[in-house]
Amino acid sequence: MEEGGVNVIDLTQADESFIKELVELGAEELRECIQCGKCASTCPMALAGLEFFIKRIIHAANLGLRDVLLEDSSVWGCQSCNRCVEICPMDVKPYEVIQAVRRAAMKVESCPANTYEGLRNLYRFGHAVYPKGYEERRKKVGLPEKPPTAISFDELRKKYQEVLKQTILEEIAPFPLD
Repeated sequence: MEEGGVNVIDLTQADESFIKELVELGAEELRECIQCGKCASTCPMALAGLEFFIKRIIHAANLGLRDVLLEDSSVWGCQSCNRCVEICPMDVKPYEVIQAVRRAAMKVESCPANTYEGLRNLYRFGHAVYPKGYEERRKKVGLPEKPPTAISFDELRKKYQEVLKQTILEEIAPFPLD
């Protein structure tokens, strides 16, 4: 919310249970953040000029602003570069906070639609972006129909799926893990 050119945080939206949920979902060091902003100094989202970047995401998480975080798609724009983790003097592991917010969003199905497709592809084929429809083109240029990754090795793909079933994905996946 903006009043008179100044961003104002509505603390009536603060939800202590959301902070606990994020901690349980992997943001164990969230409360250690001192808002020094070093994470923002290296964040590609901040450097690209996006308004809701890592420092603000951590701040909103620390305030328990569930609706603000789950309604904004910024956490899905994180490039997973982990620069924020390397530079954080408090070892907050900001990327883990991003992941915790994403997990919370998955639980209430509050994430971009293509996220589900990518997650489903990751589970089924070992690739978030599954290169289907390219088999003939690959053959024409002398490549195997499938890329030489998990998708080409059924036994490894099944082992990969078993590992995923032992993660929180088993609980939050919006599709059956069979």
